[in-house]
Amino acid sequence: IMGLFDKKFCDICGEKIGMLGNRKLEDGNMCKDCAKKLSPFCDDRRHSTLDQIKAHLQYREENKAVLRAFSPTLTLGEDKKIYIDQMKGNFVVSRLKPGSWDEENPDVMPIASITSCGLDIDEDRDEIYMKNGQGQNVSYNPPRYNFYYNFKLKFLVSNPYFDDFEVRLNNFRVEGMGSMEYNRYQKMAMDIMNALGVNGAVNMAGGMGMQGGMNMGMNNMGGMPMGGMPMNGGMPMNG
Repeated sequence: IMGLFDKKFCDICGEKIGMLGNRKLEDGNMCKDCAKKLSPFCDDRRHSTLDQIKAHLQYREENKAVLRAFSPTLTLGEDKKIYIDQMKGNFVVSRLKPGSWDEENPDVMPIASITSCGLDIDEDRDEIYMKNGQGQNVSYNPPRYNFYYNFKLKFLVSNPYFDDFEVRLNNFRVEGMGSMEYNRYQKMAMDIMNALGVNGAVNMAGGMGMQGGMNMGMNNMGGMPMGGMPMNGGMPMNG
């Protein structure tokens, strides 16, 4: 028990680690200030060795210089945006605007490092109730629901320090398949994948999956998006 309260020191910077400030590594300890310098996409810290973390932090320092030379020519997304430097073939994911990146130090990644990208459309539902004679909420027969959707782009990348991350496109859940907002976020995902030059898959809630860049959002009924509103004037689009 005594060992539990022994003072610990950060194996990265040497500073004393305060109570609740320890971030365990596979073979050492790291303070929360050093942990803040890790990439936001690094989620395997507890299984990383001290040498791996030191190499990662060196990469993060080098990233600052690459970031200073990063000049986005295209910006896509809303809350969390994808900034693309089409001249150098790199991209950055951040909620902050360029010029506000010093503390966050978002990773500059080559577009060519993307090995896979897909859109996950997660479905939630809330049951709709009616009032009975006593004013109580009771279910319809059969039950009725309002359906809501969240849109997440999932990336697999070739990087020595992380291999995947996701970007949620909507801030608030989107009501109704086929609604204007639903189709807007679906188009946003397509625009991002097209800008990055990747063909993706759409994974619908319940296991529906559809392959293909230009076929994203189409069902097998001749060019109708998954929400039911015709795209491209109602003409089928072939990918």
